[in-house]
Formats: sequence, C-alpha cells, structure tokens
Amino acid sequence: MRAHLLLQRAEEILDEKKSTPQRRPTQIAAFLIRQALEEAVAGHCERLITRLDHPVTMRSRLTVLHLFDQTGAAETAEYTWNALSRACHHHAYELAPTASELQHLLALVRQLVPPTTTDQPPGVST
Repeated sequence: MRAHLLLQRAEEILDEKKSTPQRRPTQIAAFLIRQALEEAVAGHCERLITRLDHPVTMRSRLTVLHLFDQTGAAETAEYTWNALSRACHHHAYELAPTASELQHLLALVRQLVPPTTTDQPPGVST
C-alpha cells in the first residue's frame, strides 16, 4: 500500500468514516500514519543516496536524513516518528492519543510525502 493510501485510510478512521473491528481506532490510525511516514522517509533516503538492498532501521534512515537533507525534513520526520511510535505502543496506564493529536501528526506526514503523481502503482498512468 502506498503512503497516500495509508494516510487516506487513517484519515477515514479518525473522521469515523471507516469503521474498525478493533476497539482502538486511534491506535490503528497511528500505525497507518507511521507506516506512511516510514515509506516516505525510505523514498527520500533513496533519492538522497541510493537504494539499500538489506534491511535498514528507521533510526538509520533518520540519521541519513540528518546528514544529507538540507530542507529541515529530518527534524519533522524524527519528531513525528517518535510521537507515532509512542502512540502505537502506549500502555494501559497511559491515555491513548486523541483523534485531533493524530490529525496533527497526519498533517506533518502529509508534508513529507511526495505528490501523488509519483506515488502511483506500477502501470497506472494519470
């Protein structure tokens, strides 16, 4: 699934347009937003250096952004990834993130995702 589709599904869940079988819709939305962010960062790193064929952690990709990206996207990506990771792995004694908090993080991720014209599945033309 591509980053734009993940963000669209998360937004539908947060806007309660899409029902979820789970009792934690905000946690599901957080997972979708984080996955979209990870795909966007991976693509950005590939444009900055080269494609790595072996598994690379998100922390390593964020380090690449900090070293090679001059746009300031690294700080936004790191802040957002940390916040989404906390939202995905919150404990029972913690409050779950609110829909408005996740909407804010979704907006930050949307700024990092490339335009939809480059996010089309193979073989699909616009």
